Amino acid sequence: MSFSFIHISDIHLGRPFSGLSKFAYDEKINNLYKTAVEKAFYNAIEYAIIKNVDFVFIAGDTFDSDEHDFSSKLILKEGLKKLSDADIDVYLICGNHDPITSYNKNTFNYDVDSKIKIIGLNTPKYMDMDLYNKNGEKVACLHSLSFTDDKMNENPIDYFSKVSDNNTFNIGLLHCDLNADSISPYAPCNINELKSLGYDYWALGHIHVPSLNDDIIQYAGTIQGRNTKETGPHGIRYIKVENNKITKNSFISVDIIRFEDVNIDISGINDTTDALAKIEEELYKITNQDKNSCELFLIRLNLTGCTKFYSELNDEIFSVIADKIRTNSYNRIYISQIINGTIPNIDENILKDDEGIVGKVYNTAINQAIIQEVYSETKEKYKNLIASCNFTKQDYNSFAQNILQKSKEECLNLCSFLFESESKED
Repeated sequence: MSFSFIHISDIHLGRPFSGLSKFAYDEKINNLYKTAVEKAFYNAIEYAIIKNVDFVFIAGDTFDSDEHDFSSKLILKEGLKKLSDADIDVYLICGNHDPITSYNKNTFNYDVDSKIKIIGLNTPKYMDMDLYNKNGEKVACLHSLSFTDDKMNENPIDYFSKVSDNNTFNIGLLHCDLNADSISPYAPCNINELKSLGYDYWALGHIHVPSLNDDIIQYAGTIQGRNTKETGPHGIRYIKVENNKITKNSFISVDIIRFEDVNIDISGINDTTDALAKIEEELYKITNQDKNSCELFLIRLNLTGCTKFYSELNDEIFSVIADKIRTNSYNRIYISQIINGTIPNIDENILKDDEGIVGKVYNTAINQAIIQEVYSETKEKYKNLIASCNFTKQDYNSFAQNILQKSKEECLNLCSFLFESESKED
C-alpha cells in the first residue's frame, strides 16, 4: 500500500512584506509584493494536484492574524476547494497567529464529513483519525492539535497518544516551539519527547526557515519569505510512503520573491568592468537554479577579496552595478545592498620589506617550506583516512598545490588588511 502527502506551514495570508519600500521601482514590482503570498499558496496547491497526493497537511499560522481580512479568507477557501475538488483530503491545524476562535463557522462552514478538516472547528481540538488513500485503503493514523488562542504555554505532548499499532504509519501534525525554553508561549517541547511517541513523521509549523531536525521531524517553513532575514528558498515538503516506509522526502520551492545573502570574492579581477561580469555570472548561477517559481530575487551582496581597484569601489559604482544587473536580468534580480568587504591589493615587495609585524606575518606565511611541512605532517596524521579515499599521486600533488595557493592568498589578504590599518593609524 502506498500514499503521498504535502506538508505546508506558516502561509501567513494577509501578512505584508516589511522594509521593501525602497525597492518599489515600479507598479509591476508593487503588485508582485501584493500577490506573492497568494501566488506561492496556489503554487503549493497546484503541485499537490499535479502529484495527485492523497492528503495535504497544513501545520498552523495559515493566517497572519486572527482578524484576517475577507480577501485572505477568500484565497484560503478557493485553495481548499481546489484540493477538495481534486479528491485530496485536507487537514489544517490552528497556530498562535490563527487560533481556533479566528475561524468563523459562518465563513468556514465545513461539516464533519467534509474532505476539509479544520482541527477544532469541524473536529475536536485534539484528534486521532484513521486516514484512507484514494483507493479506500487505510494507510495511516493522524494525530493533530490546534491552538485554542494565541498562546499555548503547556507542553503539547500531553495531548498526543503513543503508537498502539506498529503496522500503521503514524503522522503528528503540530504547531510548536521545538527545543525552546519551557516558558515559551508557543507549545514548547523537544525532539526526544516527539520521538518517544513512536510516530513515523512529524509535520511541524511555527519556524519560518525550512529545517530538518531529524529524518522524521521537519519544519516545512513559511511558503514565502517576507523580509531580508527570511533568506533562501521557501516552500513545501512532498512525502511518499510505501509499505509504511518513507521512500521520498523532498523540499519543493514555491516562493515568488526570494531574499538571498551572497558573498562574491573578486580577488584577481582586473577592473570594475570585469568585476561586474563576475558578479553577474555568480548571481545567474544562483538565480537560474530555480527558474520556475521565483519571479524576483532581492540580493544583499557582500564583495570580498583583495583588489587593486579597492579605492574605486564607491556608492556610484555600486549603483551602476545594481542598475546593470537589474536591466540585464529583465528586472528579475534586484540588488538591495552592496557591502564592500574587499581589502586593497598591496605590492608584495612592500610587504616583504616591511620591518614591522606585517612583514613578519607575510614572510612567514608565504614560506612554502613551512607550509609544505605542515601539509606533510597533516598527511601523515590522516594517511589512513586519505588512503581510504583512493587518492592518486596526482590528487595528492594537486591538493598540496591548492593548499599552498590558498594559504598565500589568505596571507596577502591578511597582510593587506593589516598594512591598510597601520597606514590609517599613521
